[in-house]
Amino acid sequence: MRTYRRAVIALVAGLSGAVAIGLTAALASAGRDDRLASLEGTVWVANRGAHTIRSFDASTGEEIATVAVRSGSQPGDLAYARGKLYVAEEFGTPPAIAIVDLESGAVSRRIEFEPLTRPHHVHASRGGGLVAFGLYGTDDVAVVDTETDELIGRWDTNATGEIGRAHAGVFSPRGRILYVASDATHEIVALDPRTGENLWQLTVVGAHELAVTRDGRTAYVTRRTANRLCVIDLIVHDECKDVLALGLPDTLRLAKGGQHLTVGLRTSPAQVAVVDTRTFEFDLVRIGPVLETNTIAGHQWTSRNGHYTFAAYEGGTSPGVAVIDHHDGNRVVSTLSYPGRPHGVDRAPEPEDEG
Repeated sequence: MRTYRRAVIALVAGLSGAVAIGLTAALASAGRDDRLASLEGTVWVANRGAHTIRSFDASTGEEIATVAVRSGSQPGDLAYARGKLYVAEEFGTPPAIAIVDLESGAVSRRIEFEPLTRPHHVHASRGGGLVAFGLYGTDDVAVVDTETDELIGRWDTNATGEIGRAHAGVFSPRGRILYVASDATHEIVALDPRTGENLWQLTVVGAHELAVTRDGRTAYVTRRTANRLCVIDLIVHDECKDVLALGLPDTLRLAKGGQHLTVGLRTSPAQVAVVDTRTFEFDLVRIGPVLETNTIAGHQWTSRNGHYTFAAYEGGTSPGVAVIDHHDGNRVVSTLSYPGRPHGVDRAPEPEDEG
């Protein structure tokens, strides 16, 4: 494995006013690394081109199962909760959230919506009791009770109009607040997930996706159209302070008690930024075939201890999922093939590992 280094300038306002420099760009390798044996459970990937979802053994990278969802639905994201997967059938007829029972390996039911609502990014609460998804063709966010698989509510994030594009809803650690990013109204909106009560809103131009720390005090927000990552103090929630300049930042995953942040970038070729939130120094990790420049990253899942990230990418001749070992200089140690347009990624733990 050869590692290529590229100087990447980062504009960092930073919570401490520090300036950081992007560090390295690692290139993908094929083949599996035996160190993955420390991982357990299955990694699930949604494929917008194949209209399927697929599971891989996290420890071996071997394909386990492929589940077909509704034809033409372009499933873009999925989230695991309580032995089930909640899959966004964004362009289905009609659009829906498909609920896949992992014991049977089949779609057990669907929660359907009217045309053009576009169920989009999906997030589960920490205990798995609730699942939220933005209805990206509207300014609404929907919340599902995973015990009953009934819709608790469809909440309007902006009562002044129907501009649309509620992109993602992410829960506070105890699941009592739902933070919604709306990139058309340029807002982060805090709601009560069970009643839809609007608790507060904050103007964040280009707000696209967010991640909340385990103590519930901080949110990291991607401002995709502004090429910026910003940070909100959720206690005072008076501003989102820019801390990094990154190319088209999108999905976020936090690890290591909030010290480690992975950011999927929508630039080409496909890349993931690996950020140290204490200093805002970062690495750019190149994923996908080395010589192909027309790839683009999808979503990623990062292990809680910050050891591994599974990052989807599409485009080029060999779309799939890159496995990044953060303990080995952010090196790509394996690539899992998944033809089509692999996009959303989540992990289903072993039953005894839940909680």
